[in-house]
Amino acid sequence: ITDLAAAVRALHGERLQSNGQEITVDQVLREFEDKPLVQAQILKEHLGDVYFSMMARLSGPKDRRIGPIADLVSLPFKHLLTSNYDPSLEQHHYPPNEPVSISLHDPSAPQFIVEFADDNYTRRIVHVHGRYDEPQYIILTEEDYRTYVRSAVLGDFWHVVPATGRFVFFGFGFKDFDLLYKFRRRMALQGNNLGLRHFAIMPLDIPARENTVTLSMLMEYGIEPVFFPHPGASFAEYDDLVSTLRADVSGRVPEQVANAVAAATVVHLPISEPGETAALAHEPMADEVQQGIERLKEMTRENIARRQTGDLE
Repeated sequence: ITDLAAAVRALHGERLQSNGQEITVDQVLREFEDKPLVQAQILKEHLGDVYFSMMARLSGPKDRRIGPIADLVSLPFKHLLTSNYDPSLEQHHYPPNEPVSISLHDPSAPQFIVEFADDNYTRRIVHVHGRYDEPQYIILTEEDYRTYVRSAVLGDFWHVVPATGRFVFFGFGFKDFDLLYKFRRRMALQGNNLGLRHFAIMPLDIPARENTVTLSMLMEYGIEPVFFPHPGASFAEYDDLVSTLRADVSGRVPEQVANAVAAATVVHLPISEPGETAALAHEPMADEVQQGIERLKEMTRENIARRQTGDLE
């Protein structure tokens, strides 16, 4: 958003108009800080075609390897869903066996909805909000989201896949209420009658809130959180947790990443927050992954208890 704002200032100065209302760039950043879709909508309106070229550049491939992403793609999940626009998940697989990358506007999206659980349907990386190389389809603004929710394919995707597949969320801040509504609606219509358990790897800033946050997540969305302690600004605990989960299921590393994991020089970069990804468990492998998650949950409880007594290093 700050890059888009700087570009608007360079093109138009500080004073703007949107929907017949005068507003400054500073007001867009300050007054709508908690409404990024509104921010993006106003800035996009004033950038014109420059917006698309900027989004392609800002979200394009990065020539680096990131440890937590390498660990994540090594986990034996059937598919990876991401709300990020960049191809980092694809880049951390071993060429030439990179998985097929799709967006939900692609002609192949209906096939994914029908066949995602089939054994012969290989791993897909699904960009649920679009990809950098098709910036006209990126979902970032209020207008983009209106188009998003009107799509029949998108409706079918969020109706079918969460109801028939098991999700594990990594790095999702649970602030995307348009997306969470899909899970809340499923709970309202079906409850947990299907017996599916979705999980979310998420930070716990206040250990005393573990039970209340868990109850809220289960009741509203049917998602069970797996917490990691988060005492500071870094997400090192998240990195450690994903690394531990990878070690627990290391015998199940997918073929696409096996050679890359052994050969790559992985650099752990400091990041403010892990990227948002949801993984779909492949049923033949789901038991191993679920067992790993259960072990991580136990480890997390122990770490939280140790932190409360001052014993956590």
